[in-house]
Amino acid sequence: MKRNRSYYIILVLILFVVTYSAYAAYQKQKNGPVFLDNHVFQRYNEQWGLWVDLNAEKKSLLEKASEFGILAQEVMEINQLKEADLGRLKRSIFFPYSAEYMRGLQERELFRETVESPIDQFIWPVLPNNKSRISSRIGRRWNTWHTGLDIAIPKKSIVLAAADGVVEEAGRGGDYGLAVKIYHHDMNHFHTVYGHNQELLVKPGDEVRKGQIIAFSGNTGKSTGPHVHFEVRFHNVYLNPENFLTPYEEGVATSIVGFAD
Repeated sequence: MKRNRSYYIILVLILFVVTYSAYAAYQKQKNGPVFLDNHVFQRYNEQWGLWVDLNAEKKSLLEKASEFGILAQEVMEINQLKEADLGRLKRSIFFPYSAEYMRGLQERELFRETVESPIDQFIWPVLPNNKSRISSRIGRRWNTWHTGLDIAIPKKSIVLAAADGVVEEAGRGGDYGLAVKIYHHDMNHFHTVYGHNQELLVKPGDEVRKGQIIAFSGNTGKSTGPHVHFEVRFHNVYLNPENFLTPYEEGVATSIVGFAD
């Protein structure tokens, strides 16, 4: 009887050690630096590439695909485009990079920025630079309740996913203008919302990663100037986003790193 009890205790200890080791490894992995998409390195559907407005560049899909060393058909597939769509494109489309093009970027020593972010914290939804500032916080404003954090930033700036999650909504949403709503299943089932964008780069059902580009900022909806309206919700209760972010001054401090996954 005592021997069976000893075996049981040893088994429980082994399970505890294995579970704790796995958890510690998971925490270490998730608590590391977060790589931020920028104007060179961007992600979509787990591929590296770049969102391109062909009308602005005055180039054809075939010309741009050749520049990145890929086939036009690859671009069509990842963007779910048909031949009939090509003559009336009014949005940016994603061009994945070829392996050769990626090596060229590395050789040119182009960089990405990182921020330190614990697993239970959101990152700021804009790239760290001197052109962004908090223009309005959550709370009473103009005799109404302001439900989120406004970050003033130039039009067409990159908007980032604050954490891993799944896009629930992406489209025009009344006063929010063009907005994205993300469900964060690994963060206590919170939702984040990003409003007043100029262009959306994701659609409902897309899985996104922390630091991934999801939109270009703008001034759509009920807005007095270009900015990102950022909300954190829990079961439709509006929470103060600053309680889930590092302080603004610390949140924009970054280290510069080379390309990595």
